[in-house]
Order: sequence, then structure tokens, then C-alpha cells
Amino acid sequence: MTKLTWMVAALSALPVALLSAGSAHASGDAVGGYVDDHGGEVCGFMRDQPNLGGVKRAVDHILATSGLPEDQTGRLLAASVSVDCPESGALVEEFVRYVRSRQQSSAGGGGTGITLGY
Repeated sequence: MTKLTWMVAALSALPVALLSAGSAHASGDAVGGYVDDHGGEVCGFMRDQPNLGGVKRAVDHILATSGLPEDQTGRLLAASVSVDCPESGALVEEFVRYVRSRQQSSAGGGGTGITLGY
């Protein structure tokens, strides 16, 4: 699986209207526990680098620290953003659209992954 493919798969559950659905944080479950422990760190990547590269670093951090299956990454990102940095919601939505667009454009060409210029 290419890096781009797993990233789209991981974020596929993330709604485009990320924050309009309300908080994805549920106290007591694995997602809620992760957000309690790491949500601020996830948001820190986007505050330090408020562009698509910052979101990618946040996703990479989630994958490296959560211990949950990759398909939960979207839930972890959405919950972290809704709790700790709702101002980053539009940036995350832009990132999801970008990754999906890249996947579609590389579908027939054996995509080489994702490069965000950092």
C-alpha cells in the first residue's frame, strides 16, 4: 500500500464538514483517551506549521503514537481538532480534499506518495 493510499484510507471516515457534526470526543474510549493524552500535541503541529504540511505531520504523529489501527486515524484527528483546535478544522478539510485529489490523479499512474514541499 502506498503512503498516499493508506493516508486516504486512514482519513476516509473524516467528514468534509469536520466540525459541524459536533465533538467526536467520547470520554472513556480509546479515541477519548488518545485525545486527552495527545490532542494538544496533534494540534501543536498545525499551530506550528499552519499549512498542509502541518496536518500531514499531525497525521504522522497520530500513526506513530496511537497504537490504534490506521483506519482510526481520521477519528483521532477529528476528535483532537474538535476538542483542542477547532480553528484548524478548515485546514484539515483542505488536507483531506488534497489527499483525495492526489489519489484520484495518481490512480492510473502508480502513485509515488505524497509530497507537501517541506
